[in-house]
Amino acid sequence: MLSVAWDNALAILLPGMPRAIEIKDPRNAMFVLAERWPVTYGRAFQRALAFCAKALEGKCSPSRARLAFLAAAREADVAVVR
Repeated sequence: MLSVAWDNALAILLPGMPRAIEIKDPRNAMFVLAERWPVTYGRAFQRALAFCAKALEGKCSPSRARLAFLAAAREADVAVVR
């Protein structure tokens, strides 16, 4: 089975949330992007969704999906606390 877990988990602080959310893999990242993300438009947001899906399909590396997620966080002004 293909491992899609990230080498280093991230912790993000979404607006209005009392504590940070840990993101360990592309599947978790996609859920957060789709269900809790404060900005559901923008190039980095769309790329993060696409690269996370590709990582789950084995079509790109998990680290590439992680980088795309970080770019989406910068675009949306979401704090990465770890």
